[in-house]
Amino acid sequence: MKHFFLQRINSGAGILLISILLFVFPGISAAQLSHGGQPAAPTLARSVNDGVIINLTSPELTEIQKQDQIAMEAGMPERMGVNIPVDISIDNVGGIIKKDGFSETWCVNIRCSGAIGLGLYFSEFHLPAGSVMFIYSSDKSQVLGAFTSENNQTDGLFAIEVVKGESIVVEYTYPLTESVSKPFRISEVLYVYKPMMFPGDKSPKQSLSGNCEVNAACSEGDNWRNQIKSVVRILIKNGNSSYWCTGTVMNNTGADFSPLLLTADHCARTYSGAYASPDDVSQWIFYFEYETPGCDDVVVQDNKTLTGAVKLASSSPKDNNGSDFYLVRLHDQIPVNYAPFYTGWSRSGEMSGSGVGIHHPSGDVKKISTYTQTLTSDQWGTVPGTHFRVVWSETLNGHGVTEGGSSGSPIFDSEGRFIGQLTGGESGCMNLTGPDFYGKMAYSWESNGTHDSTRLKPWLDPLNTGQVSTGGISCTVNFNADTNTIAVGRSVNFQDLSTITPLTWSWYFEGGKPETSADPNPSGIVYDRVGKFNVKLTVTSETGEYSVIREDLIKVLPVILFDADSKEFKVILGNSASRKNSITIMNALGMVVRNIDDFCTGQDICSLDLSGLPAGLYIVRVSSEGYSETSKLLFPGN
Repeated sequence: MKHFFLQRINSGAGILLISILLFVFPGISAAQLSHGGQPAAPTLARSVNDGVIINLTSPELTEIQKQDQIAMEAGMPERMGVNIPVDISIDNVGGIIKKDGFSETWCVNIRCSGAIGLGLYFSEFHLPAGSVMFIYSSDKSQVLGAFTSENNQTDGLFAIEVVKGESIVVEYTYPLTESVSKPFRISEVLYVYKPMMFPGDKSPKQSLSGNCEVNAACSEGDNWRNQIKSVVRILIKNGNSSYWCTGTVMNNTGADFSPLLLTADHCARTYSGAYASPDDVSQWIFYFEYETPGCDDVVVQDNKTLTGAVKLASSSPKDNNGSDFYLVRLHDQIPVNYAPFYTGWSRSGEMSGSGVGIHHPSGDVKKISTYTQTLTSDQWGTVPGTHFRVVWSETLNGHGVTEGGSSGSPIFDSEGRFIGQLTGGESGCMNLTGPDFYGKMAYSWESNGTHDSTRLKPWLDPLNTGQVSTGGISCTVNFNADTNTIAVGRSVNFQDLSTITPLTWSWYFEGGKPETSADPNPSGIVYDRVGKFNVKLTVTSETGEYSVIREDLIKVLPVILFDADSKEFKVILGNSASRKNSITIMNALGMVVRNIDDFCTGQDICSLDLSGLPAGLYIVRVSSEGYSETSKLLFPGN
């Protein structure tokens, strides 16, 4: 049985089921909109061991499970965690673990036995300039941050994504010139007791959702890759509990990359009728690209999250007679490296003959469900024509359905356009042909009420064009090079492939000459030393500034030539001559026959002395400050 929220009014159609730069180093994943860096303590272990430890009382799971069973039978959405009230700030708990005369580092370790994971909700978050906060798991598998004053919101609220395990460490470093009075206050700790996946976890086949579900990365998603990028998992905060839902990043007629996201109205409600407050919505967490890289369940990629939104419009929260939509604007612009797709839509209300639904059942990685039967018009409450009715079809890799956590997810027509969001239904792995019901965008446009707060029209057609449909757009910055591997002293040409319309270009070529360029398609960038080099492109458009860095994009190789006159090999390293270089020579059996340290210091071209070696095939490894390249050469003998 699905764990959705509302109870369907009997109408003959069934019942309801209801960080940008990232800090990464080996073994540790980083996520959430942040500013890179690493914790200030000499080692992460010191923070964990030396900081003040707060042991929270774990919720009584027996009682919680009884509540969940009752809630499931009543049609309440599946709860994934409960929020424990706390009052943690720098002025009432924690300890100083580091001082250097210019700054201090405060730390606290929050523990709660039995937790699958822990999250934090901040009722105050006003970090002063120059201060940084890191949050990480005690086993160091996740490091979030650095969070800085740039993460401050006008409402002073903040939240962080769930960190794996029973312990979560908060580390805050601030300059001594700044006041330490209440830069933040943690008011709730999210205790996760339902299974969930974390970055780097193995994903056993259908570990969270039903075994009939189909990963969005499978072939069923091949024609829907852009639409898949528009779908987001949402960690919903509502009072003292947290839930999973799904939402969609929406385009508007202005195509201005506004961070608009559409989900279901019932995602913002509890079974008791409590509606998520503005403070709750400001602490919702949105997970982008939460999916497996391939069809098989392998490794969940690093989380890419944003925190907080403001409600713009919804269907009536007082009953279930509308189309069940809920539209928000995210606090932050979606970073380009999150690869968002601002999906197109149609409000025509036409019954599509085929299409897909894309969703996060039970908070699992992204799944895709396919329909090949024409949609029909139906209702959820007492008002006719508010919903599409869909029955899913079997496909190559399974038989997609929907589950708790799928609520608010999109259904797309055969043209790839959003036409509605999931309210609930009867489908499941034990009921493959059960129907599901999606609130029609056609109804949500302006039929739920006359005020802007009950309609999609003012927000998705801000230019008042009257368009019935619009396409989707990608806000991406991209480029290519005509070659990625060159000999030292050769050049590379670059081409801008950004899908936005840039007004200016700013290129940075590590190791290249010239080092910078403002041309849209710079050419003749010369690389005169061996190594691997990054390239960065920053463009500005009417909507802001966007950047992409492609690490180790250009590989520059040394040149080894045989000089017939001198009977010597010449090694060309270019400007690498000023670096510490070494050469290792091995015979065809892999045995080292010569090793030369401090090779070619102060010179661009040097001779390689192979005197005394017999003729034959040799392997030459040239190393220069961490960079290494191996070549084969045929030595004719002296």
